Amino acid sequence: MKSVHLVVTGFGNVGRAFVSLLREKRDDLTRRYGLEIDVVAVAKADGCFFNGRPLDVRQISKGGSLWTAGNPAWREGMSFGDLFDGWEPGGCLVECTLSDLRTGEPGFSYISQAFRRGWNAVAASKGALVVSFRELKDLAAETGLSLKFSGATAAALPTLDVGMFSLAGTRIESIQGILNGTTNYILTRMAEGLDYDEALKEAQSKGIAEPDPANDVEGWDSASKILLITNACLDGDHALRDVHVKGIAGLSADFVRSAAREGRVVKLMATAAPGRKGGRWSLDVRPSVLNATHPLFHVSGTEKGITFLTDSMGTVTVTGGRSSPRGAAAAMLKDIINIYRRPF
Repeated sequence: MKSVHLVVTGFGNVGRAFVSLLREKRDDLTRRYGLEIDVVAVAKADGCFFNGRPLDVRQISKGGSLWTAGNPAWREGMSFGDLFDGWEPGGCLVECTLSDLRTGEPGFSYISQAFRRGWNAVAASKGALVVSFRELKDLAAETGLSLKFSGATAAALPTLDVGMFSLAGTRIESIQGILNGTTNYILTRMAEGLDYDEALKEAQSKGIAEPDPANDVEGWDSASKILLITNACLDGDHALRDVHVKGIAGLSADFVRSAAREGRVVKLMATAAPGRKGGRWSLDVRPSVLNATHPLFHVSGTEKGITFLTDSMGTVTVTGGRSSPRGAAAAMLKDIINIYRRPF
């Protein structure tokens, strides 16, 4: 049995879903993988939940809300760096803070500190990876540690698993993806007759879209994901400014319905392809019309999908994957298992 200690940063929807999923899967992790995985701390900007031993979700929240006042496990003012004192190296940071696509903070500081203290890192937050991918990748290599981020690249859809491992030995010639479940749901409902504003309000009422949906509908979430997938799978160094982005905000319902009448669909496509004569790759996000022959044509609702064109394996497509905090949590748990599991 291998014991693995985790520090979680950020305890929003994804962080809570992760802790709950870990509790639910505890016996399965022991039986199938020989892993005993425990959360030993949860860090926030103003302090940490920490008592020197594994934490239970009931020591962090009550009635769905964070429990700080009067909580014996709450350490007001305790810094993130202090959490590593007293624990052996070899644990794992689970990074779930809100993404800042301009600065990469606080995720960058959390991940880089974890590496310097001998801890691996698994991230659902995109900010640090978008802003400082090369630096974090080099730091992981320098320290001999793992940096995994399935949860940041379309959550439960296994984009990186396919691109980096399943396609090993191929030359990837292009990547196309429907990488944002919120916009795909809106476009699906527009094809069924709703206007953009109606479809967005419905998505918000169902908890599919955030109260402020700008990151999704303006295309930046998809841009971040195709950037990370391309950099990881092709060892690239693209920046967010290299991605040409046009979202679906205010998209004409007539445009979507006209495509539907012709037997086609409108999807927010994220694309990566080499430039002319094999030059630097171009990255693009925009609403696109797909014919019925396209491998992502049938991806509807909140589902996502990705297709890789390769030189020796042909076209490889994966679709589905839960688009929710639980889906992102499952992706992070998968990454942790793959860091520590016994070799076959």
